[in-house]
Amino acid sequence: MAKVLLVDDEPDIELLATQKFRKQIASGMFELLFAQNGREALDMIKQDPEIAVVVSDVNMPEMDGLTLLDKLKEINPSVKTIVVTAYGDTKTLQAAMNKGAVDFETKPINFNTLGESIERVLNEYHRLLCN
Repeated sequence: MAKVLLVDDEPDIELLATQKFRKQIASGMFELLFAQNGREALDMIKQDPEIAVVVSDVNMPEMDGLTLLDKLKEINPSVKTIVVTAYGDTKTLQAAMNKGAVDFETKPINFNTLGESIERVLNEYHRLLCN
């Protein structure tokens, strides 16, 4: 089963995501893991090579999402990243895409579109693994 790591320092995100993605989790589409910041996320990715997708906030303490994108390229370049931010400006979007993000969502999070994005990225990830 693919693993999706959600990285966000907002305490409500874990509960909301678990509720919104309960069908995908129950069906085995993916397992959902959580980290509070980029540093914690990197530690988890180093320990678990089955993490396929990272959904990361941009603004976080200790290590922000854009720095996390840079570090991910060094640790595991096959991990795909979706960036989530309250700042939907083109400068942040361009910086995230230039650093390797494959998709971009704005806050407040629309879990329907985020779910579609995760599914699309996982399908691409699995397609690449099979070739």
